[in-house]
Amino acid sequence: MLTNIKKITAENTGLTTYTGTNSYIIGNENLIVIDPGPPSDKHLSSIIRYIGKRKVEFIIATHHHSDHIGLLYKLSIETNAPIYIGKNQVSLFLEYEQRLKDKISLFDSIISTNELSMNAIQTPGHASDHYCFQIPGVAMFTGDHIMGWSTTMIRLPDGNMKDYMESLKIIRNLCNEEFFPAHGEKIVDGKKRCEQLINHRNKRSTQIQNTLQLTKLNLEEITKIIYGKINTKLITYAKFTVESSLEEMVANKLIKKEKIRDTYFYSLKES
Repeated sequence: MLTNIKKITAENTGLTTYTGTNSYIIGNENLIVIDPGPPSDKHLSSIIRYIGKRKVEFIIATHHHSDHIGLLYKLSIETNAPIYIGKNQVSLFLEYEQRLKDKISLFDSIISTNELSMNAIQTPGHASDHYCFQIPGVAMFTGDHIMGWSTTMIRLPDGNMKDYMESLKIIRNLCNEEFFPAHGEKIVDGKKRCEQLINHRNKRSTQIQNTLQLTKLNLEEITKIIYGKINTKLITYAKFTVESSLEEMVANKLIKKEKIRDTYFYSLKES
């Protein structure tokens, strides 16, 4: 039996959400919902209308950001479905919504229904509690970890560039499926997209080192050099990712960081 995958996109378009957050409903009669979406009554109605009288076996989410779990509690109530989460998601999910406490159960590395089996793969980087969900040979649901329309924002302290790169390599090595991201369209060649993102991040690290060849610079200065032609509305988000890259490079002893008059400056390590 073919695995049915339905995408319902919320109306939360924006600079970081693109056309909106994608919620996925998987299955034929025994359904799984991935990423219920932002706190929108309109989006909730669209999901409930599609589900109809079918049973929702459980609801899961890739990570704790509000555009992914804003409807988590309401959808659980509406469908009488349990919420399955990873152990490292508990505190962040409850911080967002305390009422989830009585609705959640912990999943292991494999989550199953009568129709299908799904692997839960920890992929920290964009968020410390991020998961990708794989139906082997069918689909990889990548949340915000891997998107086709843009690179992923890595924002300290919950985001971590080193973790992100390691997670990208894990998914690259595991995947033989199409990717279904939380924002944007399906990615047909997932392995190729992973390679593109790894190469892109390595290129950015090289660019940062090149900018520091002659002088020490602060975060603002480095970001403007690296992203000189970026839309000014996106510069703040670019700065978050540059900062995460800088901290990874400091940790790897590729560059050094020093505080001068309340501002951190970065420079190449002395050989």
